[in-house]
Amino acid sequence: MKNYSLKPLTALIVVLTLVLATVILATAPTQALSPQKEKVLSVSVIDVEPQSFVPSYQAFGRTESVQKLSLTSQIEGEVIYVNQAFIAGSQLQKGELIYEIDDRDYLFKLNQKKSELQIAQANLQVELGEQKVAKQEYLRIESEFSDNSLLQKSLMLREPQLVTVKANVTIAQNNVNLAMRDLKRCKVISNGTYTVLAKTIYPGSFVNKGDSIGELVQLSPLRVSLPVPNDVASMLAVGQQVVAIGQNKQKRRAIVSEVSPNLYANSQLRQVYLSIENQDEIFILGEFITVDLQLTPQKNTLRIPLSAIDNGMFWIVDQDKKLSARAATVIWQDERSAIVNNNIAKGDSVVTSAIAGAQEGMLANIVTGIL
Repeated sequence: MKNYSLKPLTALIVVLTLVLATVILATAPTQALSPQKEKVLSVSVIDVEPQSFVPSYQAFGRTESVQKLSLTSQIEGEVIYVNQAFIAGSQLQKGELIYEIDDRDYLFKLNQKKSELQIAQANLQVELGEQKVAKQEYLRIESEFSDNSLLQKSLMLREPQLVTVKANVTIAQNNVNLAMRDLKRCKVISNGTYTVLAKTIYPGSFVNKGDSIGELVQLSPLRVSLPVPNDVASMLAVGQQVVAIGQNKQKRRAIVSEVSPNLYANSQLRQVYLSIENQDEIFILGEFITVDLQLTPQKNTLRIPLSAIDNGMFWIVDQDKKLSARAATVIWQDERSAIVNNNIAKGDSVVTSAIAGAQEGMLANIVTGIL
């Protein structure tokens, strides 16, 4: 077997090589780790200021008359007079005679009933005289009939006869009153200013009781019926003033006269009624009306783009350029913007659109072209 031995020079070289390698490894430069950069989102923003907001709602309806009269004949007879103004489209003034029915039969009947009343009244006077005689006779013989019953006393004093003649007077008086009423109904007088919608009688025609004579309407005040959403109706108050606009852009103030407490069947609509004074008749019946309903003012609100709201939230950029989410409590909105309760600090800006991947506290980069 051979024996291997290292020469001194070789051993020295090996040792030096190991030492040098150790030094090189220990002092070798290391690559510096770069710090991780925080993610930044580029956003467009808009500066908004707190404001008071008066929400409005545009509703539509048609005018209708508050008072519409359907004239029907209360008696029968021949029509002997019809007012020339009693024609469709014309006006009848208060106190004007509209039409008249021949009253001769009714005058005769009234005189007859008055005569019957006089007879009944005369019979009453006769009976009152009989009452005095009967009372004197009863007092004279009262002691002789101590066991008289109440019925016998009533008969002796002629009490049933007195009741009868008094009833006859009442009946006769009522008949006179009815005859006077029928006579008065021969002449029909307008109790206000009306516009004639229709008429069905002419001089010489015969009418029966209950026959249609015509239709009258008043043009002031007018009523407008508006179907509006329930949340809008709940913000209106009776007596509130609104503006009504007609088909020819004519304007007139109107008053909320009634707000229905009930919803339409199978809907979220309620009925609101307006009253419009229309003495100058700038509106006509059935005219299409546009109404701007001014609702309850809302204080400390913000108007933000509708595009900024996503799932009931919107984002803001604070003064430190950091993103933060806010709840969007929408009070009112249209096609482009929404009114929300103010819940941001002074100096905060609102991001104009929904942003994907946003997180609370993330840095924001406001891009060129800020709204």
